This record gives sequence, structure tokens and C-alpha cells, in this order.
Amino acid sequence: MNITMIDDSYAFDGATPGLRALGGAEKALAHLSSALALRGHSVTVINRCEYQSSVDGVLWVPFNMPRPPESDVIIAFRKPELLTEFEHDYSYSVLWLWGNPEILNQPANQKILERYNPAIVFSSNNQRSSWNSWRDFKEVTILPGVAASYIESILPENVPPPVAIVTTHPLHGLKNILQLWQKFIHPEVKLAELHIYSASLYSGNVDHKLRKIYEEVTAARVKNVIVKQPVSDKDMAEAYCQARLHLYPVITTEYYGSTLAESQACGTPAIIYKGNADPSFAQERISEGQTGYIAPDDNAFGNLAVQLLSEDPVMYRSLSRDAKMLKASRGWQNVAIEFEALWK
Repeated sequence: MNITMIDDSYAFDGATPGLRALGGAEKALAHLSSALALRGHSVTVINRCEYQSSVDGVLWVPFNMPRPPESDVIIAFRKPELLTEFEHDYSYSVLWLWGNPEILNQPANQKILERYNPAIVFSSNNQRSSWNSWRDFKEVTILPGVAASYIESILPENVPPPVAIVTTHPLHGLKNILQLWQKFIHPEVKLAELHIYSASLYSGNVDHKLRKIYEEVTAARVKNVIVKQPVSDKDMAEAYCQARLHLYPVITTEYYGSTLAESQACGTPAIIYKGNADPSFAQERISEGQTGYIAPDDNAFGNLAVQLLSEDPVMYRSLSRDAKMLKASRGWQNVAIEFEALWK
């Protein structure tokens, strides 16, 4: 099949995940395109990349260049209006959603869906159930994969040092994690470290929205809070393997949780802080009691973290082993096969 994928977010290509940090949605586009090419399809990705290039058999084309003269399949990423970017006829159209599906009910998007009638791909059952359609469309949930760096990572022979990792955006629950660390966790495990992976906090170049949380994180350095630069897939996989747990706050606007899926594939236990939010998406990412826990309240969150960061390795080893066994099997080739079913 001649497949064209289109995205208008920002500049990256198929090589980017191996070179530097990249958002979960963008990595998904890069990895799926490569997986489809590996399965023998002719794949072109149109996005905001600066130069035309070929990566892993995929042709990456800047957004302002002419569209391919023909395609069998169009995969529009995130935005329905991207389906209107093509003048030639094509046999199949797909809209691959990543964020809030309620955008589909906007009048302009309703008109596009009515006209092009694409197959709509959701990234989680939670995301799919959040949409109330006005009529029947072809809908399917295709769970994203994780990169080979995470799947092929090896559990450490020795229990890792007492390090907890946080990957959330500074404005999406980090304040709560920071408070719980200082109130419940650090007082009980003095040698434990909290590693916050955030490009904005690491650079220190923060706007007024981030100023307060930046100051709070800076003040918490005396409690072993360390800000880290987000890195490539290979280096993040190593970081997860050398950590004792992944602390993850529920985000009301999140429907998948890519870094949580990646850390689970590395065998890193997770403790989910739900607060007052619905933890449905997290329930799809972890196996409760086997690969991590969804803490019902602040005290439970603190107690679970203390147990995993303490010197007793039994709990860590059990959760880590099961996470690696249960969560490290879905690569992007699996995802490509399920996408192929949309046009077979």
C-alpha cells in the first residue's frame, strides 16, 4: 500500500526519538511509520520537518512541499482538518486521535467527518468511551506500542538505588508529587532521590506560568529533588531501569500515558497519584497490585512509595518482574498489523 501520514505539530522525523527527547504522540507517529515501512508499505510522512529525508524506509516531507500525487491510504494525525489537505482520490482514510475526542463534535470537524467518513482510531478505551458520536463511524481502539529500547531493556541484577522518577509536565500534577515527597517520603527514606525529567525546569528558562513550581522545585533540592534533562529513548530506558519506581499523577486531559507505558515495559513499578481525578487511563496502563498501584489517598501514596524505596527489596522485585513480563510485549510491529486491518 502507498500510505501517506500527515501531522502539523512541529519539526521532527523518524530519527529524532533516537537522538533526543520527543513527545509521546510524536514518537508514536515516527515509530508507526517505520513499522509500516518495514512491513513492505511505501510510506510518506508530511510534517513540519525542515528538510526532506529518508529514515528507515520512510520519506519525510516538509509541510509546505507539494503533496504526493497519489496515495492508497491517508492517515491524518490528531486533526480532522488534515484530511482536507489532499486533492487526489484515495481508497481509505484514517483519523488517528491522541487527545480529547470532544474536538470531533465541533461543527467544522463534524462536516469533515461526514464528508470523508474516516476510520477513527483511538489510543485507549478510556479515550474512546469519552466520545459521544452523533452517528455511527468505523471506530477502533489501537493501543500504541513502545519502542524497542524499552522492550529490550534488561532488568538490573541488583536492586536499583532508591530513586523515584517523575515525567509529568510541571503544571500537570508535579506540585502534588512534590508536596507528598517532602511530607511523607523523604522524611522516612533520607537517602531517596526524586528525579524530575523536565526540559523547561532543567533549562531554567520558565515563563510566568511555571515560575512558582520552578521556585518550589528549586527549594526542594535540600530534600534530594533533582531536575534532569529529558533524553532519547535509549537513555530514558536506562534511567527507568536504574530507578526504583515511577511516580505518576493522573491528568484529566490525558488518555494514554506514554511515559508510563515505557517505564512499565522497563520493569519499573508505578505508583499513581489520582487525587480527585478519574484514574481510568492509568488502570489501562498498569496491572493493579502486580506492576504498580493506584493510591486511593495521600497517605497510601506516601506509604507505598516508602515501602518501594526502603531497603527491603521483596516488593520491588515482585512488581518489577511482573511489569517486565506483562508490559514489554507490545512493539510497533503489533500496532502496524492492527492498522493494516483497517484497509484489508
